[in-house]
This record gives sequence, structure tokens and C-alpha cells, in this order.
Amino acid sequence: MTRIFVLIDALGWEYVKNRDFLPDILTHRAEVQTVLGFSSGAIPTLLSGKQPRESGHWNLFYYDPKNSPFGWVRHFSWLPVSFLNNRVVRRVVRFVSQHISQFGGYFQIYGVPVELLPYFDICEKRDIYKPGGVPGSIFDQWERSGLRFRTYSYHELSDEEIIRCARHDLKMRKFDLYFVYLAEMDAFLHHSCADEQQVEKQIRRYESWLRELYLAAREVDEEITFVVFSDHGMTPKRAGYDLIEQIQTLDLRMPSDYLALYDSTMARFWFFNQRSLELIRSKLGEVGCGRILTLAEQQRFGIDFADNRYGDMIFLMDPGVLIEPSFMGSRAPDGMHGFDPEADRYASAAFFANRKPQRPIRTLIDIHSVMLDWVGPVAERVHVTG
Repeated sequence: MTRIFVLIDALGWEYVKNRDFLPDILTHRAEVQTVLGFSSGAIPTLLSGKQPRESGHWNLFYYDPKNSPFGWVRHFSWLPVSFLNNRVVRRVVRFVSQHISQFGGYFQIYGVPVELLPYFDICEKRDIYKPGGVPGSIFDQWERSGLRFRTYSYHELSDEEIIRCARHDLKMRKFDLYFVYLAEMDAFLHHSCADEQQVEKQIRRYESWLRELYLAAREVDEEITFVVFSDHGMTPKRAGYDLIEQIQTLDLRMPSDYLALYDSTMARFWFFNQRSLELIRSKLGEVGCGRILTLAEQQRFGIDFADNRYGDMIFLMDPGVLIEPSFMGSRAPDGMHGFDPEADRYASAAFFANRKPQRPIRTLIDIHSVMLDWVGPVAERVHVTG
């Protein structure tokens, strides 16, 4: 039996729940609760079946000055901040840091001030769509089993090229198992989620591609497991809020008193003295469009890291309200994800399959379990006869 798993980034349940989406093929569907944060946490959870605190993958940046790939930038700290953060220098910093570290995963610096980069490391050091990319990845298990499988991602091809390549591989019967990651829906929804006509057009475009993929598989194998799912949704922007300006009114300095990362939907803080903690906590308490996450909430969301590498304090914005400007950009996009997955109706991911799952699908970890369910018998057979 041929197995095809398709991950469409950001195709949220809210956008497909009332639409016919390959209804003749994908006869089983479910709303799926994502994890708090972005794809850098959601996809590793889906691939590993582990919460962020177990996989180590959550937001892109975490505090680790000792192992930072940007440590070399410290030698230039005497230069004016305005010079360090001009466009050309930022490009050089990103290029040199990636070259030195030889990281093969998603490597960006966004708008993080260059002078702060040496305090942070990047969680996605390897290509997470390959074996070894995430601790306990499903790809590691498939590789150990001896399965003939291939993964496709933006690291090599565009979405359209991925579909074309996968169709070719299916027709040539190259593999038994295909994992297809389509990334471009995310960028589209960031900019156009409020445009109903364009959203409809884009969803039908992907529907057409998926049908082509399914039919190509059916030409060579009548028994197919065909599964389509996403990692999170996309929430339309309601408002922007200048949280950075509020914090900068305090008589505190970075990095001597504290560090902060402003990730569009949340701000993460590390404190180096009691005064900075108290002043920032008090200021955040005055903000009416967000809240400081409690330890109980962090535990429930699976982001209670013992070493606080992702923040001593995390301030989460209300759904639809974005930190603007943030380190992700001076202007927030028209759509964003990374809000409270329990409170934001747009946050949910989606699951579709041409077979009835053997278990309820409620979370990303359930999707991981279903992939194991539907590949397990093949993996066992290959292991025994290999």
C-alpha cells in the first residue's frame, strides 16, 4: 500500500471546515489543536509526537550565549548600533553566521537587533524534514525500519515543483511512503487571509494539486493511504500594539538589566536583576491586550523548560492583537498565528484522510500517532524480511 502524507503549512480548520475539500477522496476530517507558538514548535511536535519541552523545539531563538552561532559579532560591539543594523551588515551577519555554524535548518535573524544576537542560539540546526532533524522524529523511525520513503520541502523546491516531482516519483514507483511539506500557503495567508475571494482561489489551487497527486498514486496502486493535515491556522489581525515602546519607557537597559525578544504575538524576557523583573512585570500588568503566562499555563502548553531557555517570563498577546513593531517586522502582517490555541478559534489545524483513523484526532501528537498506525505494519514487515 502506498502512503502519502501531506502537510500544508497554516491551512487552518477555520478556513476549510465549511468548504468541500476533496470530499470524494478525503472522507474523514477533524479539527486539531495546535501548540502555542509558531511552526518552529508545531511541526517538530507533529513529527516527534513530543511536546516542545521534550523535543527542545519551540520558538526559533532561545537564550544560550555560550553556544550562539552569532558569538563572533561580539568582536564588533564597539561599532555604532545604527551601523550594525543597516541592511547590508545584517545580510552579512546572517550569511557568515550560517556558514560558520553550518546549520542546515531554517536560519533567519528577522529583525532581531544585531547587537543582541550573540545571546541567542537557533533551535532548528538541521533540516527537520530529514532523519536526525528533530529528536525522536518519525523520519528516524522510518529510516531504521528500512522503508523506501522520501520527504519533500521548501529546502529544495517550490510547492508546485514538489507536487510535480512527487507525481513523477509516484508514477515511477520509486517509494512506498511520501511525506510532502507545502510551505507557501503560510506566506499567502499572512498577507491575504482577510480576502475571501483570494483565499477561495488559493484553497482550490491546492485542492487541484492534491487531486493530481492522488490520481497519480491510483494509477500505480489501488490501495492508498492519503492524508492531508496542517500545523496551525491563521488569525486575521485586529489591531497592533507598540509593546516595545512601553517597555522602553522604563529606566532599564538591554542587555545589562534584561533581554527581550518580541515575536509578533508574544514577548519573551530574561532578567539579570530583581529590579528589572519587578518593573517589567508591573508594566506588563498595565497592558490590556495580553497577559503574562502562568507556570500552570506553560506546563499545559508544554513549554515549561527547566532552564528557562525560551524566557523567564512570557507575555502573550490577545488573539488578533499583534506587537507592532516587533522583531518580526516594523509592520505586522494582516494575518498571524501563535496566539492561545485554546482561546483563538483561528488557531486550530486541520486533518483529512481517505481512511478512518484508528483513534480520535484532537492534537498534533494524535496525527503523529496515526502516521505510525498506518505505516507500522509496513515498517514491521520490512524489518522482518530485510
